[in-house]
Amino acid sequence: MNKVLRCTMLSTLFVTGLLASVLAAPYKPPTAVSTPAVDQAVLAGYSGAVHGADVRFTINEDGSVGDIEIVASSGSSAVDAALVETISTWRFNPATDSNGNPVASSKTEYIDF
Repeated sequence: MNKVLRCTMLSTLFVTGLLASVLAAPYKPPTAVSTPAVDQAVLAGYSGAVHGADVRFTINEDGSVGDIEIVASSGSSAVDAALVETISTWRFNPATDSNGNPVASSKTEYIDF
């Protein structure tokens, strides 16, 4: 009987934890408001030598962007720096939780030039 009770309690804890994580997850993802492209003058000097980069960033509760990280480089440190600078100006409507409150979220995107 003790094993059955312990197994039941563990199952209940697992289901409760799973339910809590589902309910705490944002129900509305962020949406872009302003996402200007990288300055074409920066790209012009590379004559097609750069093709894109993978970038991970955080969309803060106020819709601003922070914690920008180049995951896969474009192949040019100057282009990567311009990309980080440009993404820092992007704005979003932030993700919201199940109560409609803004929450921070992260996003990874491939930026093609």
